[in-house]
Amino acid sequence: MADFDEMKQIMNKQPQVSLAECFGPTLQGEGKYIGKQSYFIRLGLCNLDCKWCDTPYTWDWTGKNGYKYSKAIELRRSTVIELAGMVPADCQHVVLTGGEPMLQQTALFELASLLRVRGHSVEIETNGTIKPKAVDWLRLAEQHADIGAQFNVSPKLKSSGVEWDKAINMDALLDYKHLGAIFKFVITDDFDLVQVRYLQKELSIDAQSIYIMPEGRTQHEILAKLPELFNVCAAENYVLTPRLHVLAFNDKRGI
Repeated sequence: MADFDEMKQIMNKQPQVSLAECFGPTLQGEGKYIGKQSYFIRLGLCNLDCKWCDTPYTWDWTGKNGYKYSKAIELRRSTVIELAGMVPADCQHVVLTGGEPMLQQTALFELASLLRVRGHSVEIETNGTIKPKAVDWLRLAEQHADIGAQFNVSPKLKSSGVEWDKAINMDALLDYKHLGAIFKFVITDDFDLVQVRYLQKELSIDAQSIYIMPEGRTQHEILAKLPELFNVCAAENYVLTPRLHVLAFNDKRGI
């Protein structure tokens, strides 16, 4: 058997990610698998800086959103083997989120592959700006009877404070569509809905693949927007996805 130093060398050769936090089992609060028992693996770093971001501790080292977080405190390096081993065997579903996890796509793919081999279903949350290596992800899907990984793509609209040309990569969004992604939009105002309709038309997205989510970090903010978005989704055949974790616990971390 290899001694401890040899084992460390072996582990150091494994793909690593910048990790913010892991927690669960909990419930997926939004999207296609809303209400499903899930384990969350949240990666650090992001290529956008949304003004209403609910996880600024994964990227905001300058205090842009009101508080300056410490990268040294908030993030640590972890191997994909370590992370996969943290998921309880009896928790079927794993959500890989961020930050923007596709910034670490190579290691993310290895992690998703390992989780699928171990029998977990996998969701990946992304802002859709980074093109997926479609050949790899399609191969993962071919290796499993149902699906390799479910991409939840959340393009950032004007209300995020991010410029359109930086937030929207049409080529990447088309690639995710071809991988069977759902598209989840955070809505703050009526102009956000105009942009959703534009993207739906330009990308030929089926209405039932569009998930509408009210922006908010408190129960009050979510509930205030729900009636209008309820009516929008009923009229346009979109899927309404309230944020269950916010309705239950406001912006409590690790839920």
